[in-house]
Amino acid sequence: LIADEPTTALDVTIQAQVLEVLRDMQMRHSSAILLITHDFGIVAEMADQVVVMYLGRVVESGPVAAIFDAPLHPYTQGLLASAPGPETPAGRPFPAIPGSVPDPIHAPAGCPFRGRCAEEHSACTQAPPLLNISAEHRVACWLHAGPNNGSKIH
Repeated sequence: LIADEPTTALDVTIQAQVLEVLRDMQMRHSSAILLITHDFGIVAEMADQVVVMYLGRVVESGPVAAIFDAPLHPYTQGLLASAPGPETPAGRPFPAIPGSVPDPIHAPAGCPFRGRCAEEHSACTQAPPLLNISAEHRVACWLHAGPNNGSKIH
């Protein structure tokens, strides 16, 4: 089952009903759900595995806990930092990822997040490979490439 933004612009009650229908369908048909969403609350509630994409490229993937507890890609970190949480003080401005999303047709050469990343360095002019950080956690970022991190380049 592929569900693309199934709860966007719905109030919380209807959102919960839609998610229950998805869970019911999943159980009845013994199927998987590919859930495409920007809502981290839904990801935390519904997903086992997460794939974070930027400009159509996978920048990080892994189990929900690994992505939420220890995000590695600067884009994933920025997304999570900009989402409100239970400890978010009222009136606090949310951090924003600097810059704008480039036109995908004229995307920068190299790392797709280049130009918006605070950690950018000279290697970012080349597209980073998807690195195995652990058996299940992968990231496409030059910050994690190197002989000492135990990752293997794909």
